[in-house]
Order: sequence, then C-alpha cells, then structure tokens
Amino acid sequence: MNNEVRKAPAEEPSVKLAVYDVSGSRLDVPSEENDGDFIVWIDASDPSPSLSFVIRMDPEMVKEMADLQYVVETSPFDGVKGGASGEPSRSKTPSHQHSRPSPTPMILTAPSPATAVTKSSFVNASNGGGILCNGRRGHARGKNGSVKYELATKTKSKQRDDSSASEDDSLLAEIVAGYSEYHGPVTLTRRVLFKRKDTQAESRTAGQGEL
Repeated sequence: MNNEVRKAPAEEPSVKLAVYDVSGSRLDVPSEENDGDFIVWIDASDPSPSLSFVIRMDPEMVKEMADLQYVVETSPFDGVKGGASGEPSRSKTPSHQHSRPSPTPMILTAPSPATAVTKSSFVNASNGGGILCNGRRGHARGKNGSVKYELATKTKSKQRDDSSASEDDSLLAEIVAGYSEYHGPVTLTRRVLFKRKDTQAESRTAGQGEL
C-alpha cells in the first residue's frame, strides 16, 4: 500500500470494520454516544481470560471494490517478546454514525491458542494475509480476507498506549484499520472499541424498578 494515509471520511458511506464471534454472529454496534465509533460489548461476568473474534472489512461496504488490502492494529499493546512497546499509537479518527448491515457467514475459522493470551493481539489470518509486530497488527487481502483477534479480558484501560486519553474502566482494547484498493492511498476506518458491560448489574437495576 502507498504511504499516503487519509482519515476516515466524514460522509456516508464509509468503509468500516466488521467483528464476528467464532460462531459467525455480527457483534459491532454503533456507539451509544453517537460519536462515530463502534462498540463490541463484553459481558463483565464472563470468567474467560480471553475471547476470540474474527475481524474483516464490512462486506456491504467493500462489495463493489475490485481489489482490497488492509492492515488492522490493536491498542493497548504490551509489546512483550520484543514487540512494539513504545511505538506511538494511531491517532483517533473523526467521528460519524453508521448503520449496521446484515451479518455474513463467510468468516475465518481457526483453532484457538492452547493457553489464554496475556495481551490483546492478532493470532491468525486468511490466505494472503499475516501477522505483524508480534501480533500488534494483522493484514489481509481480498474482500473476503479476515484476521483472527484474541482479546485479553483481564486488561485495564490504564495500559492504553495513548496516555493522554481519559481512563475508562470499561475499555479493554480498540482496533482501527487502514485499507486501500489496488495501490491507491490508504484510508483509515472508524475505531471499534471492546468494552465491558455489567449485564448482571443492569438486570438487578431493572428489577428494582419493577412493581
């Protein structure tokens, strides 16, 4: 891809990331703050130390493209085993709201690691893709290309690479991608935030309001 990088366009439609669980269900939803970001909610009561996701470009947004390649990056990233510790994180992209398209069954299927991950990272990719920077980045080619993402659910928001950002105890990680068609300029997507949600607490609160 070329070195020129463009911010995510403010107007509709805008190419965005799509996040699926291992069963193929689409999980990302527009941010409740109407700021253009997308959210994947993680049940805070889930005891799993890590969760697996499949990341690809939104199929409805890229179906008219003749060619596609992209790199997706996660933060925070601890940079263990000689990774990318100390590298500056990608700046936040402009915000805009998008509708949620229908899910698609064409996803990557790959075995989960034998042990739980200690940092959120990319661990596998479809044909033509690969893993970069010890898992901080993954890349894929083609409209059906995808990468597998392991989310460490026991991390804290203070580990985020962007030290200027305000702490959010619910925030586990965020991902953003840069994509291009053929060898054109790289365009950034909107962010996808992985955030905890205490569904049990919400159920108790809702129950207290009932007669």
